[in-house]
Amino acid sequence: MYKCCNIKKQYNSFLSKLLALFLCFIMIGVQAQSNLITDKNWSGIMVQVYATSKIESSQKQINVKGGKHHLDITFTNKGNQIAIIDSIAITIPYTESIDQKARVAYGSSSMGQRPVLVQELGKPTKNSYSFMYAMVQKTNNQYVFAGALSWRMFMPAITFKNQSFVIRSNGQGKALKPGESIHYEQILLCTSSDWQDVLESYATSIAVENRIKKLKNKVYKGWATWDYFGYKFSDKDIYENMDQIKKLDPSANLIQIDAGWYSQRGDFSNSRSDLPGGMKAIADRIKSAGMIPGIWIDGFRASTDSNVFKEHPEYFLHDNEGNLIVQNRRPEGPDKDRVYMDYSHPGARAHIAECIRVITKEMGIPYIKVDFVGLGLNEEILAANKNSKSIKPFDAALTDVERLRLGLKTMREAAGADAFILGCSGVFGPMIGLVDGMRTGGDISPRFEAFPERVLANAGNSYLCGKVFSGDADYTVLREAADEDKSVAEEKVKHGGTVTTNEAQMWADFNKLYGNFRLSSDKLSILRPERKEILKEVLNFPMMEETVPLDFWQHAKDKTDGYELLLSHKGKDIYLGIFNWSNESKEYHLEAFGNGIQKLEARHSKVLKYTGSKSFTELRKSLSTM
Repeated sequence: MYKCCNIKKQYNSFLSKLLALFLCFIMIGVQAQSNLITDKNWSGIMVQVYATSKIESSQKQINVKGGKHHLDITFTNKGNQIAIIDSIAITIPYTESIDQKARVAYGSSSMGQRPVLVQELGKPTKNSYSFMYAMVQKTNNQYVFAGALSWRMFMPAITFKNQSFVIRSNGQGKALKPGESIHYEQILLCTSSDWQDVLESYATSIAVENRIKKLKNKVYKGWATWDYFGYKFSDKDIYENMDQIKKLDPSANLIQIDAGWYSQRGDFSNSRSDLPGGMKAIADRIKSAGMIPGIWIDGFRASTDSNVFKEHPEYFLHDNEGNLIVQNRRPEGPDKDRVYMDYSHPGARAHIAECIRVITKEMGIPYIKVDFVGLGLNEEILAANKNSKSIKPFDAALTDVERLRLGLKTMREAAGADAFILGCSGVFGPMIGLVDGMRTGGDISPRFEAFPERVLANAGNSYLCGKVFSGDADYTVLREAADEDKSVAEEKVKHGGTVTTNEAQMWADFNKLYGNFRLSSDKLSILRPERKEILKEVLNFPMMEETVPLDFWQHAKDKTDGYELLLSHKGKDIYLGIFNWSNESKEYHLEAFGNGIQKLEARHSKVLKYTGSKSFTELRKSLSTM
């Protein structure tokens, strides 16, 4: 079917000239049945492509073991003119009736901005979608699921409405030449009686689709500069805390140098002038202590004071009018503004490759934390720059997802296969397969209100950890105002806190049960003895292999609604974390533990070791039915 209308959208100069040739805007809707398998629950799928000329769509469903269906959609330009895609909409009906009181989970799809959201189908909000998955819990505890498996060209936004999964993507002016075909992102469809089995199968399918055969078997324990010192740390601060963390745990193996070590943001080959010997000397000192040096970079931005910007403004994103996109943060001073790397430009890629080469080869640092990855995406850039209405990359043929991945791929190749790359502050999908570890929750801060929010954000992604990437919950911060001096960061949420000992224990207990990273970021020489003991507990606790929020469907009503029951295991050793975030005492009825009733005072937690005979999966299934 066709629909004509006036073209009002403004593209870059190349696209504008091309679009002027067309008199109408065409929407092509193709309804294609599975050509490999017929399943009554996944029939009637409709694909609509809004473009400047006809694009034909075909699809196939591949029946995967375990009742899963892999949906592969192809777009083909069979006309004789270039077709430019504006948007894509895929409707996947579910033929069995679903009550509007049924709950739906929209999967966490970025570090802290989009945690898991669980709500009634009949009460949607503006956040009722995910870039990862949507899963419906029917009233008979059957689960219906649709999830993206790839994020190579488009960003799938998945929701459930009107008895259908609906997946939408901005086409971003992607051009198809006559005769050219492209694949849409791969989609997984399935039904099950066990929601955790669904998520585990989903993670496995993501790994297969993105050719993730084996993760680096890394466990990191140590200390980092950021949460206590912010930008203002000295080499002496690093060495002092390195010695302190080694005293607490001789097996500590990582010192992570966060933002502030470089001469200018963007010039990541050059160290700050007041760090004697620069980062190479610091890295050598860390290695001499038997530890790994790690370093932070803003992988997608620079400042206008940087040499790379002054010499090559063409390496940065402009709008369609040719104006540089600049985020002004303060009137003057260092780091007063931000500009955005355009990795569709070969010069920008060469620049970041050289930075990574210097870091890994000359400085000798094998661990790189790449931050602000989300600012490789148009939507994130425009949200931070309200005066900019559009983005014009050097290579207009690339979508923002392609551009972002091209930048990360350049960093990955420059670092080498043995280097460890931690992705941070971005939508997970486009990073998958290009990073080794992922920050899965927002920045922590030493205040109680941050803890349940970060537990939800991190544990909501636990199904991906160990299969798709290594999970990083952020720092183990345990301080309050009495554990600080004048050198503490000036940021409002970083100092002057009132975290009590039992509240600090709650964040510490979560750190015992989740992820592959345990990095302190307090000033250890003045952290009080009782809090040092809590940190020591965390550092010496075994790293878990798997973590499951047992009360997945009872929480995540909003981003502050953290899980209370987390089941984890290391081999055959099984642990249950209980977290009472409320301001009143609570009882938890858990027949498999103790006398069956666990009572916790307000803002307290405990970690129990299971002594029964059930396997982790058996115990998880029995407890999940509570």
